[in-house]
Amino acid sequence: MKKAILVVGLLLLVVWGATRFPATGQWVYQATTRVEAMLYGFDKTSVAVGDLTFSLYQRKGTDAKAPTLVLLHGYTASKELWLRFAHQLDERYQVLIPDLAGHGETGFDPQWSYRPRAQATRVKRMLDALSVEQAVLIGNSMGGLIAANFAIDHAGQTQALVVIDPAGVRAPIPSRAELLFQQGESPFEIDSWQDFQEFYKLTMAEPPFVPDFVLRGMAERYQQRKAQYVQIAEDFRNLDQLDGRLQQIEVPTLVIWGSVDQLLDASSAEVWQQQLPQSELEIFAGVGHMPMVERPAQTAGRVQEFLKGIE
Repeated sequence: MKKAILVVGLLLLVVWGATRFPATGQWVYQATTRVEAMLYGFDKTSVAVGDLTFSLYQRKGTDAKAPTLVLLHGYTASKELWLRFAHQLDERYQVLIPDLAGHGETGFDPQWSYRPRAQATRVKRMLDALSVEQAVLIGNSMGGLIAANFAIDHAGQTQALVVIDPAGVRAPIPSRAELLFQQGESPFEIDSWQDFQEFYKLTMAEPPFVPDFVLRGMAERYQQRKAQYVQIAEDFRNLDQLDGRLQQIEVPTLVIWGSVDQLLDASSAEVWQQQLPQSELEIFAGVGHMPMVERPAQTAGRVQEFLKGIE
């Protein structure tokens, strides 16, 4: 009885704190993802590469001959978004999920470059530090742009490429977000809870359930990091784009896109497929910008189908 009272009391304390302090939502999110990572068999570790130390999740594979998979998140996101997708991947794969420079727990430094090629070079140094000779790069949004630059600049270390709603090419049909950018507005620049709610609607068509107080904690984090995100966007949106360069990617590539993506329009998918020498294309109907979050099992299943063809 006393234990039950204690549990109820703690829950009430969390609810009270959540309504008063957005940081409570951040704490709950971090605690939940830590537990989730542990249950899925991922260890949180760090890898130092020069003036930067990557924070990452790592799962050792059960088959030394199986490809190493490197999962790269998008702009303003973090490694935690990949966990449920990664849990669906066969345990024989070694899986690495880093926070990219300027994001998550890897940290931000105004002196660093956030252009895609610089980020790709950092990923290479991380793989070198972990003695990974070759890997499959899997990237969403900005992470897809970085993964593609990795495949161009470090072809010998790239076994294959998977891009999920990737940034980097001019869309034949501009997305809702792109139209906002053209008007001088960025949906990623958050000044209030209302701003975040509007932004969040753009990110996914089928978002998983997240309590309101946790979303408020995320909104607070966006506000705290607004100036950092502005600097990062200046680099990754304007440098090392892929129009006219996709032909340089020589490895097998799987392109996945959500048909109702409001951040990067699905019309870009055909641009990728037509310009890539070796590619497969999968469009998920009714899905938004992050298929690996909206439909983790389906996305992982399609990725593993692709991987079987390259092994």
